[in-house]
Amino acid sequence: MGAMCWDVNPKCFVKGQKQGESACPAYNENKGCWQMDWSFIIASLPDAEKTRWKTIMKGSCPSCPVFAAHKDDLAMMIQIILAM
Repeated sequence: MGAMCWDVNPKCFVKGQKQGESACPAYNENKGCWQMDWSFIIASLPDAEKTRWKTIMKGSCPSCPVFAAHKDDLAMMIQIILAM
């Protein structure tokens, strides 16, 4: 499956949280961020949460070690999310 951001990213916001109870769907489902349909997930959120996720994706994702391993998929996904 590959390295997960919560394991390799020292700045991941879910560190120390219980899986299944965090604000991150990928962490809760034990899936890689590159495996999630973020546009579907984020589209269904209230505006404040959409803004929060856009901020996370724009500011934190590109510096995550997992981003480098899945750059093509994640960069495209982030562009789609930011355009929402």
